[in-house]
Amino acid sequence: MKRSFVALINATFQWVVDNKLANIYAVILVLSVITLVGGNIALMRQNINESNLEFQRYSHRVHQNLVASFAINETILDGFAAFLAEVGIQDPNRARYYTRLMMNRYPHLYMFQAAQRVPADNISRFQQTFSEKVGETFYIKRFEFGTGLIPAMENGHSEYFPLVFVEPVFKDGFNILGLDISSIQFIHDAMQKARKHGLAALTQPIELAEGQQALVLVKPSYLQHRHIPDQYALLIIELQSFLTEIRPEDAGHHLTLNIENDFNILDIKTDDLSDWEKTLFPVLTFNQDLTVGNDTLKLKIQQQLGFQHVDWVLSIALLVIALFVISFILFLLRRHLHSERKNYEFKQKLYRQANYDTLTGLPNRNHFDDAFTRAMVSALRRQEKIAILYLDLNDFKGVNDTFGHHIGDRMLQIAAGIIQDSIRADDLPCRFGGDEFVIMLENIEYREDVMRVVNLIHEQFSMLTEIEGFKMVMRASIGFALFPDDATSLDHLLIAADERMYEDKRQSKMASKS
Repeated sequence: MKRSFVALINATFQWVVDNKLANIYAVILVLSVITLVGGNIALMRQNINESNLEFQRYSHRVHQNLVASFAINETILDGFAAFLAEVGIQDPNRARYYTRLMMNRYPHLYMFQAAQRVPADNISRFQQTFSEKVGETFYIKRFEFGTGLIPAMENGHSEYFPLVFVEPVFKDGFNILGLDISSIQFIHDAMQKARKHGLAALTQPIELAEGQQALVLVKPSYLQHRHIPDQYALLIIELQSFLTEIRPEDAGHHLTLNIENDFNILDIKTDDLSDWEKTLFPVLTFNQDLTVGNDTLKLKIQQQLGFQHVDWVLSIALLVIALFVISFILFLLRRHLHSERKNYEFKQKLYRQANYDTLTGLPNRNHFDDAFTRAMVSALRRQEKIAILYLDLNDFKGVNDTFGHHIGDRMLQIAAGIIQDSIRADDLPCRFGGDEFVIMLENIEYREDVMRVVNLIHEQFSMLTEIEGFKMVMRASIGFALFPDDATSLDHLLIAADERMYEDKRQSKMASKS
């Protein structure tokens, strides 16, 4: 590509010199287009940078809002847990005053709950005492998946954590009282995590009766001189109100908030942008952590930029310029590929001329030498034998003199075809020059294997009776040598095979005379 570009510049310069004024206008036009493209790209980058700065400001604002909101929720829950630790739930009116005050101040607070630890052997007495206190029949109940609510049993579990306080008290609010929160798996997991570190723990999002999503914060409450939590404070946060300040409005936004290695708390996605916008514009990303009690939350905000962030006129201009640039690059690329293809074809032609016989298409001596070197290394490693066959066409000069070189060339081509058909696909035939052929047979175990190939070639040659209407007999003399039995170098193997080939030729002549 670099060479093509340099060649293009040189050609353009020569064009200007030769065509004078007309070509100067052409060069100016090209430079104008380049300047226009550069200016528009610079303007586009400026718009993207401005959008990125605005996105970063928005993302930091969301992060700070979440940090402040969760900090407020933790503080509220800490106050409620401290109250439970100080006076327990013996004075529900004081607890209700605090919780109502907080809920009036913060609309996203949905409910306060308090759970008390009850040993299994104290269920009956606790239920009786609490029933007298609230003036209603009270019993501890567990939630079992697939069954629903079932009464707690003294011999069922070692301890229970029934709800003993709920605010606000709805019309059917007392139905919640007595529910063992440890029987709900995701709350039980949060209780264990909160108890381990003494800090608040988040649960996975839940769906409220009204259909909206909510989050539960759980924190243990320790009475004086106690090392295990006898009470748990729970704060339910309604996410819809909680997200009022951070919900994105523009299309292309995607906000997620996850508890590390656990579950997804928030997943807010605005309207998607078109595929064109996704292709042409980048995606801005903001990642930040925030700590809530025991949990580390992963905030990720993404914004897909689009046409809304640039001028429409500029967008159309950029599109036209992009099409022009692409067309120009494709033109240069086509020229480059055409040049490379010609260069490749030329190299292939040189390679074939250097390694293959143009008449028969067989490898030549140069190719054969390289192939034998590789085969020899492999044979030594595998302890195998290689056979080198030396083949010479009998009375080939007489064919040339009698029928002409055209028939002689045709005989060489037929001989090459017979040799290729008589050996395996992995074996290598070669034309050494004139009417001489050399064949390399790999993975040979016995001399008899070589003789079968020799006999097959003789048999195929004897079946030829005419060439292009001229009756004639084609015979060949063949000698062979084995590596490493007869020699360990190609030159010595060829000498040994050549000597045996001439011995075969002498015997053939003697047989024909007799």
